[in-house]
Amino acid sequence: MTDKIHNAFDNIKADNQLKESTKQVLLVKRRKKTVRAKHVLFKKKFAIACLLLMFITGIKGYSWIQSPVSYISIDVNPSIELALNCFDRVVSVTAYNQEGEKILKDLSLKWKLYTAAIDEIIENQIMDIYITEESELIFTIAADKTKESSISTKVQRCCGHSGHSSQSISTDTSIVPQAHNHGLSLGKYYAYLQLIQYDDTITIEECRNMDMSELHSLIAGYEHGTEHTQCDETSTGHGCTSGHEHHHMH
Repeated sequence: MTDKIHNAFDNIKADNQLKESTKQVLLVKRRKKTVRAKHVLFKKKFAIACLLLMFITGIKGYSWIQSPVSYISIDVNPSIELALNCFDRVVSVTAYNQEGEKILKDLSLKWKLYTAAIDEIIENQIMDIYITEESELIFTIAADKTKESSISTKVQRCCGHSGHSSQSISTDTSIVPQAHNHGLSLGKYYAYLQLIQYDDTITIEECRNMDMSELHSLIAGYEHGTEHTQCDETSTGHGCTSGHEHHHMH
């Protein structure tokens, strides 16, 4: 382009100084136009790069917020488990039996603080059927050491406000995948692990068919060296412990 400007002016008859100054003006304009074009192109590329970065960061950030780091299992006969993110918000709720599904049917708990979610579950009218004087509400918590104490304290506070008999247990997050692989809530699987320390003939299926009061009654019986036939046909219809010999572990 610069050569064309020079050639064009060589064919024009005019004062050399005028021609030279005009050429310089045109060259300066050309350079400014080129700089502006490069600047616009740079701005477009920069904007695209920023959008891509925001998109990638957004995906990673959303994935991070969605990732569960703590778990709270709520078991009576209904068996329900909350998965919490790093901000103590509920990222998923799972029912591990039909009774739990009935309770969760009309509840919207995702993204709520776990304390609010627990209150809604406990206060659900269907839950009143299962929380009786004979039953025991068991909360099993799996969280890292930085959160375990805080979650446990707040869970106990929720239970205190409800006025129901309850128990809070803490365990390690490493057993959570094992529980889910067996189709059990964290709470029931933890109880199963306790039971097989005393009697390794007890099966996952038997534990699945027992409510938490029955499971904890069995555990208490083993710990005190007494024999139980807790779930006979009149109580649950499963007859799940009457066929076992119970031995106290020394």
